[in-house]
Amino acid sequence: MIKSGVVIGANCHIGANSVLSHCDIASHVTIGAGTVIGDSGFGFEMTKDGVIRLPHVGIVRIADGCGIGNQCSIDRGSLGDTVLGRSVMIDNMCHIAHNVQIGDRSIMAAQCGISGSVKIGADVQIGGQVGIAPHVTIGDGAVLTARSGVTKDVGPNTQMAGFPAIEAGQYWRERAALRRLSKSSGAPRKNTKKK
Repeated sequence: MIKSGVVIGANCHIGANSVLSHCDIASHVTIGAGTVIGDSGFGFEMTKDGVIRLPHVGIVRIADGCGIGNQCSIDRGSLGDTVLGRSVMIDNMCHIAHNVQIGDRSIMAAQCGISGSVKIGADVQIGGQVGIAPHVTIGDGAVLTARSGVTKDVGPNTQMAGFPAIEAGQYWRERAALRRLSKSSGAPRKNTKKK
């Protein structure tokens, strides 16, 4: 379904059962089946009378050459726009919240969740099932390994791992140290004797 006001450039492919609203899509963009782009973001105000949904008036802007997988959701901006740069590649089942900005040529593997107002630089690689907390900035060329939980800013060309995500080299050193500690502490070992 393509709602009124949507702009779609030349040579785009829109998969079956996708819903597009409040978006401006450039040329040579591929959108997979069942993807929803341009719906309102997840923004609420708690009041004494209950929860009030905040309006979203921005749009989603998708630049030339992007690829968006099946069953993704990309929310429109609250006041500003949600923006995907040129040649951004998003795998299946990813969620991109309101006001997110993703730089050129960044790629994201399946099942990632990007919270509101996150800024992702150019040439960033994001592994599967990564979660990024709100208002975090990811520098150009950073690598977030699979299942990382990013809660603070990441510098350019930095590799992160774990939850909460830390520099990948430190993460693997700590894991190795824990393994050595476990072996040296006399922890019960699996019985390997043959009967």
